[in-house]
Amino acid sequence: ITFKDIITVTQAIMQNWTSGMDIDESGDPVLDRDYFGGLRELKMVQDREKEHRNIFIKHLAKSADKRLVSDMETHFKPFNRNVISIGSTLYHNKEIRDIFLNVWEKIVEPLKQLRFSLPEV
Repeated sequence: ITFKDIITVTQAIMQNWTSGMDIDESGDPVLDRDYFGGLRELKMVQDREKEHRNIFIKHLAKSADKRLVSDMETHFKPFNRNVISIGSTLYHNKEIRDIFLNVWEKIVEPLKQLRFSLPEV
């Protein structure tokens, strides 16, 4: 990951997770707490993991090669849980501060270890 990558993600967060108008007393943008509160409901997707997996694999099979589909079938459960875990806990300030670290540890590193290429991701 480069500094430019971090800037790109940070800009996307600022554009999509804030109203763009509200700032706190320190001059930082105020994040949309209602949006983050709604993300807690992602935990329900985890309760229906098998159905979610089937839909994901069916959709992936339309555009990916068989090796990628097979790899994602094998590794769907941990990646699904990690993505949902990150998203559903963002209503905590600490989780927002740690988003880059959490994404790196729970998503990027495992994908690198499994040798997924950038186009595959």
